[in-house]
Amino acid sequence: MKYFELPLSQITASQGKSSAMRVHSHFQPIISLTHRRVVGYEALLRAQNANGQTCSPLDAFNRALVENRVERFDRECIASHLLNFGQMDTENQWLFLNLRSETIQPHNHRADLLEKFLRRRGLGCERMVLEILEDAVSDPAQLQDFVSHYKESGFLIAIDDFGTGASNFDRIWQLEPHIVKLDRSMLVNARNNPRRQRWLSRCVALLRETGALVLLEGVETEDDALLTLDSEADLAQGFYFARPSATGEYEEKALADSIHSLHQHTLRDQLVRQHSQSRKKLQLQKLLKQTADDLEQNMDFATATQPLQDHEAIERIYMLDAEGVQIVENISARSEVSGTAYAPLSRSVGALWARRGYFRHALEQPGQVQISQPYLGLPDATLDITLSIALNAGNPARLLVLCADCPAAWLET
Repeated sequence: MKYFELPLSQITASQGKSSAMRVHSHFQPIISLTHRRVVGYEALLRAQNANGQTCSPLDAFNRALVENRVERFDRECIASHLLNFGQMDTENQWLFLNLRSETIQPHNHRADLLEKFLRRRGLGCERMVLEILEDAVSDPAQLQDFVSHYKESGFLIAIDDFGTGASNFDRIWQLEPHIVKLDRSMLVNARNNPRRQRWLSRCVALLRETGALVLLEGVETEDDALLTLDSEADLAQGFYFARPSATGEYEEKALADSIHSLHQHTLRDQLVRQHSQSRKKLQLQKLLKQTADDLEQNMDFATATQPLQDHEAIERIYMLDAEGVQIVENISARSEVSGTAYAPLSRSVGALWARRGYFRHALEQPGQVQISQPYLGLPDATLDITLSIALNAGNPARLLVLCADCPAAWLET
């Protein structure tokens, strides 16, 4: 493999040389939040120029690029990482190696040479996680061939920085990586934003549907760590857990205690939220059940639904027939979307909601109030939940479904 054609005798166990540049390896622990321990390390470049001054990895590679030796310099860095990692007491933990786009080429499909080198160092290819950017090369087929070649040879593949640039799920489905690393920006954007927190959790769940583990990087604070845990990400990486070092050192007991504390904190918060939400749901369930009873006693729709209209959380109330067709216009104590960007959706009589879960579940259990999961509701494209109940009104042989929408955020406050 072109990556490792550099004579390894030119590199000491702790550093390498390329021209006047000296390279060192640092390793940052990667944590399994479920297992509460370190399961891998990401190899990070540390470089110094001829004057002993520290250079950022970007500056170091830019200098190598100017001197037309970027591939050779990259080989030196990787070789240094592997040699140093082989000296660490790492049991069966992974080593995450960043691959530059220049290495993802047809002539670099030589996993057998890398495997032989690893074997000499007492390492197996199953412990190597090759990190690549999903848009590392302009030719998707070339990237697919590269990934397939190294996967077939036993290496693990990770997609790095997902959530930035041109990231898309279609590429993940095509490449089927073992691990997807979510960019720190997704964590930052989710702070203090319940809607984005839900999106983060759903993004994690969707990525896991592809068969990939999900790693959240850039976890720097306790709040970041709690968000990571709530998202159900499999792995985490960041200063909150451990900083990079030449030996990848960390306090094992302190780390385990910290993760245990996070789990306890999250559990307490979940119980508090569940209690609050249960109380609010019960209040709305009673109102909807009473409204359904009044309608079955032939009370007119406007009068029967007045208690629901008066409730602070109810956005709209409507009725569906047994086929899911809306048979009355929305009743709401609030102004609807007339005159807004969503005005074309404001008239709802005749709309067919048969595919909605809250309609189907209500028909399956007549007389019992159903509560949906949050979803994007119409006509105003807000995140809502719907309460529904199937009832008999007028014709005992024909069911109707009474529905009431409220903002999902109301349950969370």
